[in-house]
Amino acid sequence: MAWKMTFDYDEVYDVVTASFQDCILNNSLDVARWRTEVEGHLSRYPSKVDLLINLDGLVVKYTAGRVFGRERSQVLARFTKRSFRFGGDEMTKMFVATSGAINGAATNVYRSRQDALQALLADRKAEASGGRPSMVGMKAI
Repeated sequence: MAWKMTFDYDEVYDVVTASFQDCILNNSLDVARWRTEVEGHLSRYPSKVDLLINLDGLVVKYTAGRVFGRERSQVLARFTKRSFRFGGDEMTKMFVATSGAINGAATNVYRSRQDALQALLADRKAEASGGRPSMVGMKAI
């Protein structure tokens, strides 16, 4: 399989879902390629988007983790209103959590797209009512 990423817009929920296939980040060059391609996809939207990120197929190796963390936080700040993740291997989820703590990027990872979508919708609802989102019933992992 070859490196591939897709970004699909869901009109019903006004959300973009990012999916990856064999995107293995071994070093800073791989991370630069990842960032360039992600920015290329997200820049096609007229404004910042709500983003669901399927971490299956995105593998962040230890040797790329620190650079990935910095780059992902910059991409998210520039192109997204909010982002929620689902799936992924343990190493990639660890780098998402670590980079979130270091760089202030979102770290929420859920078991499924449906769980991540429900969390995103709850966040929208809370923002619209001026409150903070409730995590009741949400199963972040």
